[in-house]
Amino acid sequence: MRITHRQLEAYNLFMETGTVTAAAERMGLSQPAMSKILAGLEIDLGLKLFQRQRKRLLPTHEAHLLHKEVKRLFESLTDVERFALDLRNLRSGELRIVSAASLGHTLVADAVADFARAHPTVAISLNVSSAVGNDVLGQNIDVGFSVTHFHHPALTTFPLFHAEAVCVMRRDHPLAALDVVTAQDMEGLEFISFTRNSRMRHLTDAVFEQQRIMRRMNCEVFSSVEANALVARGMGVAIVEPMSVHQGFWPDLCARCFDPAIEFTFNAILPRNRQRSALTDTFLDHLKQRIAALVAGDDPRAAPSLRIRPA
Repeated sequence: MRITHRQLEAYNLFMETGTVTAAAERMGLSQPAMSKILAGLEIDLGLKLFQRQRKRLLPTHEAHLLHKEVKRLFESLTDVERFALDLRNLRSGELRIVSAASLGHTLVADAVADFARAHPTVAISLNVSSAVGNDVLGQNIDVGFSVTHFHHPALTTFPLFHAEAVCVMRRDHPLAALDVVTAQDMEGLEFISFTRNSRMRHLTDAVFEQQRIMRRMNCEVFSSVEANALVARGMGVAIVEPMSVHQGFWPDLCARCFDPAIEFTFNAILPRNRQRSALTDTFLDHLKQRIAALVAGDDPRAAPSLRIRPA
């Protein structure tokens, strides 16, 4: 017969209290019931644990050795219970995030800092990636963030907010004198474009093609981060998503509203086949609070050109 947790609990209490009566009181049992449990443990283990002298049980040498192992077992169980309590109260665990650079360096980073202050004992992993969808699919990731909507049966994608693209230029560029930059204002200018297969490239090119406006496009980039870096070095102007410039990370750049509007949708991506953790939900709450502050105009770092609306 397999030994039970109740038998070990009774044995542990007997060894700690020294008498059957005291151990029985701790367990809320009668003395005969406690004696029966201890006798059953001896039989099930096939060990002589007690010497019986004048109606008293005296632990054998083997009993003392066994008690050391039983104590270790109960200490481990206590550790498991404590860890489970920490998980319930969001004091333990790990949160794994992957994000496109535009969000990873701005709103997501802000939300990570908020979350870390509220839950300092939780381990956090934040990775900035150019392949968020594949990362969420192929790695042990809790949540990802991207401007791309992923259509995949193993992913759940939902929008967080929408933001209008901005035109970026150096502060000493002639376009910096305008409040709103139009497609006509960019006729003949050196223009840094996104790669040919990107959605942003198609949207931007469509605006200029419809109005038959020519730009000089000698440089392509993968994301707004690279575009901003090149614009800051005087290589031209660009139309980019606004998050990477709204917090003033590029002191040599200024951003202006672009007309006609080109809208980005920023999305959260989660693995569909894994239940969302409480840590993930709590982090998303922090992120949504940051987004709400932007929408309400309560973030003092936001550039005047930032036009954002909730999803």
